[in-house]
Amino acid sequence: MQKLRSRFRLAPTYTLLWLAAAVLASIASCSDGGTTTPSCVAPDTDCGGVCVNTNMDASNCGACGITCAEGQSCGAGVCVDGPTCDDGETACGDSCVDLQDDEAHCGSCNSACEDGQTCENGACQEGCPAGRADCGGSCVDTASNPDHCGGCDVACDVGQTCEAGACQDAGCSEGLTDCDGACVSTETDEEHCGDCETACGEDQTCVDGACADGCGSGLTACGEACVDVETDSANCGSCGAACNDSQVCQSGMCACTVGPGRDLGSAVPQIVNGTTAGGSNTYAPSCVATSSSERIFSFTAATAGVYSFDSSNSQYNVVLAVLDAAGCSEIECSADPGAAVVTVDMAMGQTVYIVVDGASGETGTFELNVTRRSASTCPAGTLEPSVPQTITGSTVGRPNSVSPSVTTECGDSDSPDAGYAFTAPVAGDYVFDTFGSAFDTMLHVRNATCRGAQLACNDDTEVEQSEVTVTLEAGQTVVIVVDGSRDESVGAFTLNVRRAVPPEVCDGKGVCGDADAGCVQCALGGNCADELTACTDSDVCVNFVSCYRTCDTEACRESCRTGAPAGAALYDAISACLYCTECPNDCAGEDFTCP
Repeated sequence: MQKLRSRFRLAPTYTLLWLAAAVLASIASCSDGGTTTPSCVAPDTDCGGVCVNTNMDASNCGACGITCAEGQSCGAGVCVDGPTCDDGETACGDSCVDLQDDEAHCGSCNSACEDGQTCENGACQEGCPAGRADCGGSCVDTASNPDHCGGCDVACDVGQTCEAGACQDAGCSEGLTDCDGACVSTETDEEHCGDCETACGEDQTCVDGACADGCGSGLTACGEACVDVETDSANCGSCGAACNDSQVCQSGMCACTVGPGRDLGSAVPQIVNGTTAGGSNTYAPSCVATSSSERIFSFTAATAGVYSFDSSNSQYNVVLAVLDAAGCSEIECSADPGAAVVTVDMAMGQTVYIVVDGASGETGTFELNVTRRSASTCPAGTLEPSVPQTITGSTVGRPNSVSPSVTTECGDSDSPDAGYAFTAPVAGDYVFDTFGSAFDTMLHVRNATCRGAQLACNDDTEVEQSEVTVTLEAGQTVVIVVDGSRDESVGAFTLNVRRAVPPEVCDGKGVCGDADAGCVQCALGGNCADELTACTDSDVCVNFVSCYRTCDTEACRESCRTGAPAGAALYDAISACLYCTECPNDCAGEDFTCP
C-alpha cells in the first residue's frame, strides 16, 4: 500500500520551543479570553481565524469559503462527488475510510502511518497487539475475521463464517454469535461486547458481555486477554514473561518440571555408568530435532570453576544437555555424534541438571565423566564500588563464559566475553556502556553471579556499542558481561560505569510559563519529554496545536478537537503531565482540568 505523508517536519530544537510557546499560548487563550493572530503552519490556511487544510476541508475547499455541495467531499482542493459514508466512516477524498484503523488516514484524512506501523484507535503504533495480525496495514483477528480467516487475505465465501481461523458453512458453534461473518463470543469480545454493535474502549475489556475498565479481580490485562499472572505460563509474573517448555507457572514464577533421578553431589572427578533404555522422555534438548528417553542427574559445584560433562565413551550417540536447576533454563547442549561434551562455568553452590538423552529414538549404555577443568573464567575481575569509573580490556583469546538470554534487545551469541563484578555503593539507577570499544559489542547484566538472572541486555545503542540502565539496591552485586554482538566478535573494549542522572524535578521553579526557567519549560525538557516527543513526531498533533493556539472561542477550540481527535489526545497528555504531575503548585491557576 502506498502511504501518503506530510512533508511538514519541525527541527527538534525549534519544535520544543514552539510547542512550549504553543502550550502556554493555548492555556492563556482559554483563561483570559484574549484574541490571537492566526499563525497557521503549512499545509493549513487561516480561514476566519481557524487553521484549515484547504486541500481536504469541505467547507473551505481549494480556498476559504468555498463549500462543497451535499454528498461531495474535498480532495486535493477540489470538490468531488463521493459516496455517502456509513456511520463510523469519514470521506477522505473520494473514499470512505475508518479513521480508527486506516493506515493512510489514521486519526484524520491523509495522516499516514510510517512504514512498519499500523493504525489502532486513530493513532499510529509499531506492530499489532497480541492476538492480531498485520494484514495490509490493519490489525485483524485472523481467528474470526471472514476476510482474513486463518491468515491474511484468506477470505471466506459468501454465506460462510470464520471460526477458530477456519471458514465453515454451518454458521457459528453454540455459544458464539455471527457478527458479519465473524464467530465471536459476545461475553468476552471487546469489539462485540454484549452484541455485535457494541465495542469497548481502548483500555477496557469485555467481561460477561459488558465493557469494564481493566480486568476483574485477580486478573491482569495482557494484550487483549485478561490472565492470571500467578499461573499463566505465557505471562508468568508479568505480561510477556513466558516460561519454557520445561517449566510451569507457580505463584508468578516459572518452576522446573524436570526432576533428577539421582543426585551426584559435588565430588569431582567422578564417573557415572547407566542406560537410557526404559527411561522416561520428559525433556527435549534444543540441539536435536527428535529426542529419546533420558536419565537426569543433579550436580552441585563445591567451588566456582569450569566443569566438564563428557559422554564420549558411551556406546551410542548421546545427546547431552545441562540445565540450571533454579529455573530449568538450558545452559548448554551438545549432539556431537559419539563425542557429546558440555562445559559450564559454574558459581560456587550452583546446582545443575545433567540430561543424558539420545537422538531420533536412540537409546543405550552411557558413561558420564564429571570433572573440574579450571578456575572460573567469569567474572574476569571485580570493579571498585565507586562511580564514575572506566576500565579497558580485550575479549581476544577469552572463552565464551556466559551467553545472553535472547530478548527483543539482544540475539543469541556464542562469542568470547569478559564479565566484571560490581557492587552498588548506594541505591539508584546505574548506567553501563561500551562506548569507545573497537568492535561490535553486546552488553548484558546478571544478578549476583555470572549465571544469575539477566537484568538487562542491549546490542547496538550507539552504532556498534551498547548501553544498559539497571536499578540497584545499596550493596547489590551484579556481573556486567562485555560480549560480542555476533559469534566470534572479539576485540578491545572500554567499559564505562556511571550513575544515571534523573530528570530534573520541576515543581516549585517559579513562574509557570517563564520561557527561560519556568516550570513548564523545565518539564518539557525533563519528565514530560516523552509526551512532548509523541506529539512532535505526529503531524496530527502538530497540526492540532497549530489550529488550537489560534482560537479565541470555545467553539473554535472544539472544532480543532473534532477535526483531529488523535492529535488532541496527544496534546492533552502533554498538558496532564505539565499541569497535573510536574507543575501542580506553580501552575495551579491554569485553566486545565486534571483527569
